[in-house]
Amino acid sequence: MTLPNGQSDLTQATLQYTMLIGATGGIGQEIARQLCANNRPVILVGRNNQTLTHLVDELAKDYPNVPLLSHTCDLSSQASQTLLVEGLGEMTQGHGNIIDTVILNAGINDFALLTDQSDDTIEQMMLVNVAYPLQLIKRLLPILMTQHSASQIISIGSTFGSIGYPGFSAYSASKFALRGASEALGREYADTSVKFRYFAPRATKTTMNKDAVVAMNEALKVKMDSPNTVAKALVNFVSTNQAQQHLGFPERFFAWLNRLFPNIVGNAIVKDLPTIKQYAKKAQ
Repeated sequence: MTLPNGQSDLTQATLQYTMLIGATGGIGQEIARQLCANNRPVILVGRNNQTLTHLVDELAKDYPNVPLLSHTCDLSSQASQTLLVEGLGEMTQGHGNIIDTVILNAGINDFALLTDQSDDTIEQMMLVNVAYPLQLIKRLLPILMTQHSASQIISIGSTFGSIGYPGFSAYSASKFALRGASEALGREYADTSVKFRYFAPRATKTTMNKDAVVAMNEALKVKMDSPNTVAKALVNFVSTNQAQQHLGFPERFFAWLNRLFPNIVGNAIVKDLPTIKQYAKKAQ
């Protein structure tokens, strides 16, 4: 763990931290800022050390009274995950701090018809969006369960984790899997102090989305939220007791409807298929 001034020794009083995995992306940086704005002690975790350092320096300047720690971690590396968990063990067991919330925000997407996607892209989407988070959860649980204090793990999903959407087949599959994993883990560890929750934004204006996605959404009159809107909603969600939350209307309604009457939602989407395929081809 690293403090903004570069010191690695934890000298602060016992605190309850929110740990944000995937802090350096478009939504991640806004989540970090909103957590600090709400005076929540934070641990920011990201893969890009330069971006993470810049973010931490900015937040330390804007929120000098908010306890702020950071750690560079490449989730694709077991050794890197282990170093992160060892650091967390030191700050909790060695210094008496508590991790009360873990936000799993790391993820990637790709807009393309399945036949236009490379095998590597499909594999990476499953690894980054599902496998790596599950591996990290497995390593975090022993720490969270020995804290003798309630904690929660919030997985950041997507509307497409409830509605399979053309052009996002692999991404939808990964987010369906993440939602299922969160649900299953919530039941698997219902007899512990660790709760599992799921937060699903709708389309969001980030650099992760290709220009073709933005253009398609405009053509189909699909609303897109700003990262700031998503981050504020998530920070509010952290303090509630809801098991899950889907952002936006009509997306929230269609996610519910798709569970009960998938053909109705499917028929509505298929009407837009020519437009979707047009922009999916432009994305290549």
